[in-house]
Amino acid sequence: MSGSLQRTQGDDGTLYHWMRSKSEKTDTGLHDWMIPEAGVRALRVMERWAKPYQASIAMEIVERRGKNTLDPEIPRAQQHRNALFLGSYSTKGNQARTVSLAAWNVGLKAFARKVGLDWPLASHQFRRKFANYVAHSRFGDLRYLREHFAHWSMDMALGYAMDESWGGHLDLDLYSEIQAEYDDIKLDTVDGWLSDDLLAGGFGRSIKQWQRDPANLAIFKDHRTMVISIAESTSIRSNGHAWCSADNDGCVGNTLERTRCGDCNNAVIGVGHLRIYQQLYNNLKELLDCRDIGESGRLRVLRDMERCRSVFTQLGYDPESKTG
Repeated sequence: MSGSLQRTQGDDGTLYHWMRSKSEKTDTGLHDWMIPEAGVRALRVMERWAKPYQASIAMEIVERRGKNTLDPEIPRAQQHRNALFLGSYSTKGNQARTVSLAAWNVGLKAFARKVGLDWPLASHQFRRKFANYVAHSRFGDLRYLREHFAHWSMDMALGYAMDESWGGHLDLDLYSEIQAEYDDIKLDTVDGWLSDDLLAGGFGRSIKQWQRDPANLAIFKDHRTMVISIAESTSIRSNGHAWCSADNDGCVGNTLERTRCGDCNNAVIGVGHLRIYQQLYNNLKELLDCRDIGESGRLRVLRDMERCRSVFTQLGYDPESKTG
């Protein structure tokens, strides 16, 4: 709708963009959505698109009032007057109204056919895809989700970087979908941890040691129950080179000093991470040839190379023989 854009600023000076729209799904009315800057540009385009339709609706209201001030179509027209996604309906004399869900789905399927896709594209798929994207983003510790979920808090109704008046309407139904997607990712990750593959990192070694004790496995009635229990009780996010089970983001191993994760008690490193450590190891070897890093720099490189070798050893590989 017109005037739906809002902008707020995070503690680090980063600007965040928000869109307010009305949701019919939960019957709770207006909701606020974080959108990328590209979304802002798209809404600006739609504001221009909607102007002639909005003018048509305004004229319709004036004409109806002139004929009958009690015309029941007047309040119906007013509901669409400030909408952005407007179109005209030939079945109603080219009357301008908000594009309906049915019309969107017809248009989406026509679009899919036009571009050669054998796919029954529908509007609800965008919501599910968004939930899946957000869940992966949250799992990967992106700033977008830090704003949405208040650091690592599991309470998805809190932590918006905006004032109370703007953030007073939250789509909890969508958050539930995001949480379900996130839970599925965690379950798949833990299931992989409990396979026969080796794990590195302090927490990874602890998992394998715990798994070797039959008494621990006997606690659970089956494998699925064990996976669910560990996933629900463990904070998990991906930093790209490891899974981190710490419940905060204060460790430089997540960002600046990645080799630190190899022996961190919160880290789980799997075979899928080996390509990253191989590249790290190769880059460090090249640094040893640099003559201007000094003795302290050389010692730092050797230390980090040893950390990478330790990860390879824990996973049963040799960095000198494995191709990157």
